[in-house]
Amino acid sequence: MRRDRDQENDNIVNIDGSRFTGTGRNKYSRGFLSKITPEHIGAAVFLLVFIYLCINLYIYATKEQVSIYEVQGQNLSYDRSYPAVCIRDEQLVSSTYSGYVNYYIQNGRKCAKSSVVYSVDASGNNVYSALNSNFEDISLSSDEIRKIKSDISGVMKSYTGADLSWTESFKTSLVETLYDYVSRNALAEMDRLSSAGNSSSDFHSVRSDRSGVISYTTDSLCGTAADAVTADMIKDSSVKPYSLRNAGLISSGDAVYRICDNEEWSIVALVTEDFYVNNLETRNVTVYIDGGLTPVKGQLKLLRKDQDYLAQIMLNEYMSAYMDTRFVSIEFDYETEEGLKIPKTAITQKGYYIVPLTVFSADEAAGGYVLKREIYDASTGAVGYDDIYTRKYYSDGYYAYIDTNVVNEGDILCNPDTGERVKVATVNFLDGVYCVNKGYYVFTRIEKLRSNDEYTIVKKNTKDGLRLYDHIALNAADAVEGKIIY
Repeated sequence: MRRDRDQENDNIVNIDGSRFTGTGRNKYSRGFLSKITPEHIGAAVFLLVFIYLCINLYIYATKEQVSIYEVQGQNLSYDRSYPAVCIRDEQLVSSTYSGYVNYYIQNGRKCAKSSVVYSVDASGNNVYSALNSNFEDISLSSDEIRKIKSDISGVMKSYTGADLSWTESFKTSLVETLYDYVSRNALAEMDRLSSAGNSSSDFHSVRSDRSGVISYTTDSLCGTAADAVTADMIKDSSVKPYSLRNAGLISSGDAVYRICDNEEWSIVALVTEDFYVNNLETRNVTVYIDGGLTPVKGQLKLLRKDQDYLAQIMLNEYMSAYMDTRFVSIEFDYETEEGLKIPKTAITQKGYYIVPLTVFSADEAAGGYVLKREIYDASTGAVGYDDIYTRKYYSDGYYAYIDTNVVNEGDILCNPDTGERVKVATVNFLDGVYCVNKGYYVFTRIEKLRSNDEYTIVKKNTKDGLRLYDHIALNAADAVEGKIIY
């Protein structure tokens, strides 16, 4: 058999005229396969994997990237402080006499009407010297000494050495306490001199014409009305308090003290636009002043001046505690606001045609309501109706919001039962986010409660609204309603 095959091959002639033997093809095939090594196979596999990775990288790079946010249910915290200025019903009182002055009411204390606040000696310091001649013999009572020791002990217990900013205020407080004790002795000495007939026509004791809290410091904003406050005033760092307490000689017309005759006062704060918008209907607020732990309740009044937003908090307590303070910082304490927390970047608006609820007709067959659009036949002049079954996307009690794809601007909608006819023309916008639970973008209406710089709290359990753990598009600007997410 092999011999017959060889003879058959001998009869085959190659293209170059030589006789084909059949051995060349077999030798070539065996030689090619023998050259394939495990290294070649490994390289081929690596090449295939590399091509696969390149294809996937290309698909990833060209595919639309969708950032998803899972709706969280938590409260929105407010920890922002706002710079503010204190405004009081305050009045500077000027002296009508010239001479040497002596004070009898401690700074920050309330005086009664007709109380002696200060005295002026116009006799060339004679009565003033006599009044102060016995001050070296002043002795403090045990209660007064105990009070001073208690103040010093309290400061020493809290002293750490890390912050010495408190030393100036403590020094002022201690000096004012000593002034109070000295003033009492001065009053007693003045009464003694008067009863002994040593009083002079040049010596004048000045009494307050009203009751109120006394202060011996003031600044350039004294007497400013709350409505006159501007953002520049609140940010003006050049406003500094200065003392009215003179060491000796004063002239007629010089301011000698400042008085506030009631506890009603205001704090005017520079706030953000978000705060202004979110609190347009807020009337009562609670604030914390200068990081304190005591809540202060007041009434809120919002003011807008050019591009600045101001909030006036009207208070009726704690005025005397801030009598010598002009600039403060405040934090607002809101009631617990429960809702769904979503990023502000996820919020957008969508327009809807609004039509009166009264234009909807009852459709007993469909078990709901229908809109009837007038169809005018120009050839016959007949008027027909086109039934539109559409969803009331939202209703505010007077109008229904319907999708702009259902009707067109200019369409005439009517209710044959009442004869009411309405032309579709008005578009109103609703706040919402794009929900992606179903694999494509679906606009979902939201009701905002409050916002800060990054997040918004929206009302939960609204009809057809967001639910806890819903997935929404993080960036609403990149979403297209109805588009499938790959």
